[in-house]
Amino acid sequence: MPQDVRTWLTERVATYLRRDAAGIDTAQPLTEYGLDSLTALAVSTDIEDEFGLELDPALTWDHPSIDALTTALTTMIEEKAS
Repeated sequence: MPQDVRTWLTERVATYLRRDAAGIDTAQPLTEYGLDSLTALAVSTDIEDEFGLELDPALTWDHPSIDALTTALTTMIEEKAS
């Protein structure tokens, strides 16, 4: 599942930032790609809709890269499933 979450996140972020998903380094902080608070909120809303989670609005700032966000989301998804 983490790869699926990572792939989905990378594609969503790429869409918002108008970049090719293949060119996004998932370990790099998203702010270095120009992610701002409005875009972070939009990504959080998409995550909630896609995975049925309720997120703290600060989640994308607390986990600033796609890799870090994937780890946090995978844990949340697994906890919800159990």
